Amino acid sequence: MFIRPAELKDLDAIISLLNCEIMGGVNIFRLEPLNETMANRWWQLHGQGRYRAIVAEPEEAERVDGTDIAGWASLAPHSAYEGYDRTAELSVWVNASFRRRGCAARLVKTLQDSCVERNIRTVVSRIESNNEASLRLHEACGFKRAGLLEDVGEKFGHSLSVVLMQYHVPQLHS
Repeated sequence: MFIRPAELKDLDAIISLLNCEIMGGVNIFRLEPLNETMANRWWQLHGQGRYRAIVAEPEEAERVDGTDIAGWASLAPHSAYEGYDRTAELSVWVNASFRRRGCAARLVKTLQDSCVERNIRTVVSRIESNNEASLRLHEACGFKRAGLLEDVGEKFGHSLSVVLMQYHVPQLHS
């Protein structure tokens, strides 16, 4: 598996993976899939610059059903307020066929390694409280639990809680 910056050719696969979770899971609290306009807006933020997304591209022998990417990850502004400029929020998504193979950890660590050059001091993540795999992933990547927001979301008729996790970039946390 090869980790590389996302390219425009990856956008359909990125949005497809995200929309699959929107429509079938509770790990993102969106209720409607992203349309073309929303996908283009996502690309404006994540297609270049400080918040450029990365993808895990499987080797030819690893491809399943023509899958172009095994997963993707990105950082995004934590808040529109200027005082939060050096804090970013992490998103990481892995195709079900590639889970439990180290893909997510490689994506997260690659983004963590790029935080100094992106001038990001702190990375936060919001994880649905029952997503044990994601909680373990974040802990393995050096994130610490920062809190619990109880009953803050609703999806498929269920009330959902969120675990807040935080990672301090060693070189920039001072």
